[in-house]
Amino acid sequence: MPPPAASRRRTVARVAGAFFALATAIVVGELGVSVATSGEASLLIGPLDERSLLTGSMLIAFAALCVGLWSVDAPRWMLALKIIGIVLAAGAGALAAFLVMLSIEVKVTPLLQGDCDTGYVVVERSFLMGSSGTVYRQDGLVATSVARTSGNNAYQPFAMDGYAVADADGTLTVSYAVNEPNTNSNPAGTYAASFSVPVLADRTPHCGYEAQREPIRSPSPPVTSAPEPMTAAAVDDQMTELVTASLDASSGTAVDASGAPIDAAALPIRSVSCAESPGTRRELQLDFRTDDNTRSVADILKVWDRAGYEQDRAMQEDIRYSEGRPVERMSVRDTSSIDGLIHLTVSSICIVE
Repeated sequence: MPPPAASRRRTVARVAGAFFALATAIVVGELGVSVATSGEASLLIGPLDERSLLTGSMLIAFAALCVGLWSVDAPRWMLALKIIGIVLAAGAGALAAFLVMLSIEVKVTPLLQGDCDTGYVVVERSFLMGSSGTVYRQDGLVATSVARTSGNNAYQPFAMDGYAVADADGTLTVSYAVNEPNTNSNPAGTYAASFSVPVLADRTPHCGYEAQREPIRSPSPPVTSAPEPMTAAAVDDQMTELVTASLDASSGTAVDASGAPIDAAALPIRSVSCAESPGTRRELQLDFRTDDNTRSVADILKVWDRAGYEQDRAMQEDIRYSEGRPVERMSVRDTSSIDGLIHLTVSSICIVE
């Protein structure tokens, strides 16, 4: 026979209490290490650094507290206090869950010199289009922060093996890429940032890591030369083809602000000066609406994704771009709540004729 309801609630309360005690012990241990070292060291357990341990433990603690309060019988005169406690614990748990979400994209990578470890590890996390890292000297479960790193476009250089280590006079100089290789800001083989840490001479390096190193993602190969000079007419043809495919993918018939159907082949394409180099850039701007603007924007983005363009996003604007194609960039912005329109801009590479 199943145990009575009161017995089940007591069992749930004991389990919740055990989880609460475990989470509290982790928090106390983390804070104890931090206080004892004046904030210079923290716990590092596998992929869990200080932030991950604290936020994860807080989530477990408040979830356990919420379940424990719900499971405990309370006299009627304490019922209001019990409900308030459950609500507060649930709210704090929701906040902890949000903080945990910000700590999910975490990678812990041993810092290697050649095939051997250096005694340092790098904890990297990405959020939106940025990334950051902390370099730790690890002694068992205790790790001391010794340097900070950063990256752009969510690129994690140490997890992706985008770094190099040089040893000179007892100092390790670590150079690393801030952006993914084969972009304009970071051609393959270049490193834009560096930091230095002392060689840990009182330890025996562990070797044999080479086979475990994660290879750099293979980006699109850069276009070094064109088989023939690019002309405005050739660029216009490709631009018109992509815009036509974009409008065909839209919901219903695409019309301009006045309600007239749009003929992609008749759209005006203008020349604008290139700010970064001599020549002109071909540009097409189009304001239109469809039967379902939200769905149309999503379908237009899929057209450019299938064409092999990279993804990016600015404030309220979706972007597709390429480093080597004649049609270099497309941006689309849905302002239906303001003027009922979709604003599409397509631009080419710089053309020198």
